[in-house]
Amino acid sequence: MAIMSWLVAGGIIASAAEVRLELPDPLITGVVQQASVVIENATARVDHLDLPTVANLEWETQGRSNYQISITNGRRSTTETLSVVLRTQQTTAFTIPAITVTLADGSTVSTIAVTIQPQAADTSLSGEAVATVVFEPSTIVPGQPAILIYRLSLRQDRPRAIKEPALSPPAGVMVLGDRSENQSETTDKEGRKWQTQTWRWPVSAAQPGSFEARGQQEWFRCRHDLFNQLVAESSHQLAIKPGVLTVTNLPDEGRPADFTGLIGPLEASAVIERPRIAAGEGTIFTLTLKGPQVGLGKRPTLTLPPGVQAYAKDDNEEKTGERHFRWDLVPANAGEIILPALSFPYFDPVSHSYQRASSPALTMTVLPGRSRELIVSGEITPKKNTTAPSVTLPSENLRTMPPPMRGDATVSTPPKWTWTVLFMALVFGALIGLGQRFSTRPKRGPHRGRALAKALAAKDLDAVARWVFALRPDVDDAGRQAADALEQAIDQARFGSADAGDLTTLAAALIKIP
Repeated sequence: MAIMSWLVAGGIIASAAEVRLELPDPLITGVVQQASVVIENATARVDHLDLPTVANLEWETQGRSNYQISITNGRRSTTETLSVVLRTQQTTAFTIPAITVTLADGSTVSTIAVTIQPQAADTSLSGEAVATVVFEPSTIVPGQPAILIYRLSLRQDRPRAIKEPALSPPAGVMVLGDRSENQSETTDKEGRKWQTQTWRWPVSAAQPGSFEARGQQEWFRCRHDLFNQLVAESSHQLAIKPGVLTVTNLPDEGRPADFTGLIGPLEASAVIERPRIAAGEGTIFTLTLKGPQVGLGKRPTLTLPPGVQAYAKDDNEEKTGERHFRWDLVPANAGEIILPALSFPYFDPVSHSYQRASSPALTMTVLPGRSRELIVSGEITPKKNTTAPSVTLPSENLRTMPPPMRGDATVSTPPKWTWTVLFMALVFGALIGLGQRFSTRPKRGPHRGRALAKALAAKDLDAVARWVFALRPDVDDAGRQAADALEQAIDQARFGSADAGDLTTLAAALIKIP
């Protein structure tokens, strides 16, 4: 009793006993791995433990236990660890029941039951480093999105690291967004741990063909310095196992005449800013496309009832995968106006067929416009005598005005230096005005026609399409016909697998436009 009182006063009291089973993560099927049973704050040392029988699990204790005592802030704690060697042939999840640990004083403690999901060993891992590239999916059509996945695995029995991934999407492949990165751990068939870094690029391709991603990756054997920082000891090169992206031609069967290269899935929706307005007022009609390649969608032609004027506004792609076309609509007559549905053809890579996305038809109610009239009340009767009567005043009532001062006023001439100062002030003000005008003059944009000619010479069809679109607002009928013919030839070359032909002749009417 006295000893117990002294322990309480000194604060050196052990906590209640706890026991747990620590398993390798992940548990690999068919691989010999290390586990442990940890007993904390037991009333006595471990005498023995009983490992229960589990189907498809081989395990046994190994060596002597490790016993440690520590005192922190006056509190005594003990930890005893027993090593366990195990191997499972199970491929599905299974439960390890409670393990009973018998202590030297005859008392017992038990772990809780644990359910675990084994994993298959990564048989592709060998040596010290492995790098692979895959495309998902590996076969697409032009414009269909895919993911370029680059995985680099480094064995972690000693420090190994890299500085930067030595891979980028191959030439001819378009990158659709930012690269992402994550890290994970895995185990090879011998039970050794590996660290895997994975980079992903969203990509696509505009032309059919085969695109291979490959290269050499530099990695380093390292050590930790006094500040626990990695220090490179040697540099090594690793060949990256290549990946191939196959881009097939779009099928000719069922291809709509107005197909522009849109790849599904595609959604089309429409909305009217104010569906109820008065005649002569305006409202905004917005058409929205959602899909992976909406940048290839062209502004459709609105078919409107007589008396409704449509003024196209600038279309924009406010966020990735979403594009908006806008019009100002101004109806002249009252009534119910039906805005027809708009349809866009696209290729569905899942069904490998052409489909259409349509916006709903909308109704706009137009009320009669308001008229303003000036109403005058009462009767207007002209007076019979509209001539003002003459009034004769007596001469004595007229005040005599003094004679004009002709020749009597004196004028002083300003000194000669006044004119010099005035002239210099005018010149100085003119110089300041010219300087402000030239300094605030907006910069002149690029010559669109010359830029179009340069894109044609470089055979950059994407750039040609952009400059034709930029020239459209300032072309006449001949230029509009040339732009239509040029865009049709570009679309056939980009999405119809046809030769573009001589585009310079078609663009002759556009190249001279500034």
